[in-house]
Amino acid sequence: MVEENIVTIREYSSKVLDNINELKDLPYLKKECFKYDKSKPYKIRPLRDDNVEIENTSYAGIIQLDKIRVHFSTKVKTNLFYMLSFLKDEESFCYDNEVVIDIKEGASFFDILGRMFLNELDAIFKKGFYKKYVRQEENISFLRGKLVIAEQLRNDIKKKAKLYCSYENLTYDNLENQIILRAATLLIPLIRFSEEIKRDLIRYSYLLREDVSLVNVVPGDCDKVHYSRLNDYYETIIQFSKVVLQNYFIRYTYKGAAKGFNFIVNMNKVYEEFITTIIEELVSEENEFKNYVVEKQKKFDSLFREERIITKPDVILRRKDTDDYPMIIDAKYKLQEVNADYYQVAAYALAIPTAKTCCLIYPEAEKEVDTSVLTIDTKRFGHIRPDIKFYTTKVNLYLDDPLEFKDYISKIKEEVKNQLINCL
Repeated sequence: MVEENIVTIREYSSKVLDNINELKDLPYLKKECFKYDKSKPYKIRPLRDDNVEIENTSYAGIIQLDKIRVHFSTKVKTNLFYMLSFLKDEESFCYDNEVVIDIKEGASFFDILGRMFLNELDAIFKKGFYKKYVRQEENISFLRGKLVIAEQLRNDIKKKAKLYCSYENLTYDNLENQIILRAATLLIPLIRFSEEIKRDLIRYSYLLREDVSLVNVVPGDCDKVHYSRLNDYYETIIQFSKVVLQNYFIRYTYKGAAKGFNFIVNMNKVYEEFITTIIEELVSEENEFKNYVVEKQKKFDSLFREERIITKPDVILRRKDTDDYPMIIDAKYKLQEVNADYYQVAAYALAIPTAKTCCLIYPEAEKEVDTSVLTIDTKRFGHIRPDIKFYTTKVNLYLDDPLEFKDYISKIKEEVKNQLINCL
C-alpha cells in the first residue's frame, strides 16, 4: 500500500476522494454493515469531476476501497487497538467480514474479535445452546429409525450381532455449535492482551466439548447454516466465527501475515466503555477502594422516566454492605454544548440522597474543559442535605509513548486511580 493511496479523515473533518471508483466504491460505502442508512457514521457528498467528499463524525477505523484506503482517524491521541479490546457493545463496531485486508495491527484484531465473540457466547449460554435433529448412521443393538439394508448385509456377512440404523437424533453436536467450538479453539492462542478473554474462551471450549465434536470446519461451512426462529440468535456469532476461520486460513497460507478487515467504530462508546472498565477493575483490585463496589445501573432504572431528560452515568460507587452511594462517575469523549454533561450528572446526583461527589472524565485532548472544582448547592433544589462536590478531570491516553499493552493499561489505571482518590 503506497502512501498516496491512503486518505486520512479525522473526526468531525472531511476530505475529497479524487481517485474513487464511483460504480464500485460508492455503493460499498453505503453498505448495510456500516449502518449508513440507520445512523450515518459519515456523510458522502458528490462533487464535480466524479469526485466525492467524505465527512467523518465520531468514528475511527479503516475502509479499503478499490484504489483508496480511507483511515478514519481519532481526534484523541491514543492506541485505538488497545482500547478496542475493552469494547463490549458490538452495535458500535461496524465491520465487513467479507473484506480481509493487510493491516499492521492485524494481530490485535483477535483481542477485539475475542471480546465480541464472548459477548455473543454469554448471550447464547443464558438463552441455551441450540439443539437440532441430526441424521446419524451407526451400528446399534436395537432397531432405531430405519434399517440401512446395504450396510446390514455387511453385518450379516461378518456375523455382527448389530443393526445398522439411520435415525434422527436431537443433539447439541450440530454444525452451528461445531463452528463456534472450532472458532473459539482457534481464537485462544491468538489472544495477545487480555488473559480474561483467553480464560473465558477456554472455559466455554471445555463446556462445549462435553456435547460437541471438535471437527475441522472451513469458512464456507458458515454459509451452510440456515436460520429460523429457533436459531436466529446464532447469526452474529456465526459471522464472527467466519472472520476467525478466514483469518486462520490466511495466516496458515501466508505465515506471519498481519490481517484485519474493514471496520469503523463509534469512539464515544469506545472511550466510555474503556474508562468504565478501567474504573471497575480499579475498584475490584486496588486496596484504596476496598470499601467500595461498582453498583449496576439497573437498580436505578426507575429514577428518571424520560430518557430525553437524562442519560444514566457510567459508574456509581456504593459503600460495601450499605445503601450509601457517595460517588457518580461519567466518562465523556466529547464536551457537549451548554454544560449538558454537567447538568445530566448533577440531576442524577440530586436524585440519589446519599450522593456526595460527581466526577466527569474527559480525554486530555478536550482543551475547553474547565477542571475547577464546583459545588452544587442542594438547598437551591429544595434538598436538606450536604452540598455535592463536582470534579472534572482529564485522562492522557498516551499515544506518544511506545508502550506494550500491559504497560499502557497500568499507566492509564494509575492516572485514573489518582484522580478518583482525589475526588473521594
